[in-house]
Amino acid sequence: MTTSAMNVPLDEEQRELLKATRRLLEEHAGEDHLRRRLDADAAHDAKLWGRLSDLGLTSVLLDERWGGVGLAEHVLAPVLHALGEFAVPEPFLETAVVAGPLIQEAAPEDFAAAWLPRIASGDALVAVSFGERTPVALEAGQADLLLVCDSGGVRALEKGAFTAERQEAVDPLYPLHRVAWDAADGRVISRDPAVAERAWTRAVAGAACLLTGVSRHLLDVTVDYVKVRRQFGRPVGSFQAVKHKLANVATVVDLAGAASMVAFRDTDAPDAAVRAAVAKAYAGEAARSADTEALQLHGGIGFTWEYGLQFWLKRSMSLSVAFGTAREHRRTLAEMVLARAGGR
Repeated sequence: MTTSAMNVPLDEEQRELLKATRRLLEEHAGEDHLRRRLDADAAHDAKLWGRLSDLGLTSVLLDERWGGVGLAEHVLAPVLHALGEFAVPEPFLETAVVAGPLIQEAAPEDFAAAWLPRIASGDALVAVSFGERTPVALEAGQADLLLVCDSGGVRALEKGAFTAERQEAVDPLYPLHRVAWDAADGRVISRDPAVAERAWTRAVAGAACLLTGVSRHLLDVTVDYVKVRRQFGRPVGSFQAVKHKLANVATVVDLAGAASMVAFRDTDAPDAAVRAAVAKAYAGEAARSADTEALQLHGGIGFTWEYGLQFWLKRSMSLSVAFGTAREHRRTLAEMVLARAGGR
């Protein structure tokens, strides 16, 4: 395997990690797993989380001193795409991609020593809130630790020091909670606003990867379906209008895939926030296109509870608004451009 699903060249570390991840997900994730989690009314599955951890995914970005392997963050971009393709209902982005690197980068030594080995081993789930930017936090009800990132820096609150109220959401396997805490509780682990901004950039870039993976799955299952669905004695996929629709979806999904891979190459670089915003904007547009055509081309069954398409449509809706919508990120990019033009 020399390329990812987005036709973006992968290095050896990315290829090997993606290959192992896909093998695990094909065996332990997918629609059957999603239905079991839905029946249990619990998105998080300790067994699947343990398998992801055993594979080393929760420790990839952490240094060896904390039980990690110390790889560069770009190796996780294809993994996030794969997690999106399988609609894995775990807070991997928040725990392994946002929280782990943030704590390693900015937290005091004693705090890092207490939490990073637990994150690396899969023994801790972390929820992340960005204040007014994200009024709800994924899986905060299950989280062992909550990180609140805002203009004042980063505050850490352990389980019991915050409350998490489950919110009504379109996707029951993307459980969102409104969090609250006493101003005197928790511990400020960084007063540097730049630390919070870097965490936001990683969250945006990671969400773009997840969302693109969801869109890729919607495109693939729709292509497969129109090959077998027949109308007027012919496969629906043989009609030129259908080909054009799917070609347009494939184009925007590929663009989103490339943009999200680039966004994840170096989230500490000066232009990282721009690349992340571009990626999330592209991913949001690709998701809208993939959702629309998948639902329409599947016809009536696309609306049904029994058909698996529902899981990916709902996840697409959730991730499209997570860490900023396409419209919000386009507005951010426009403001950046205008600010630079005004400074000349």
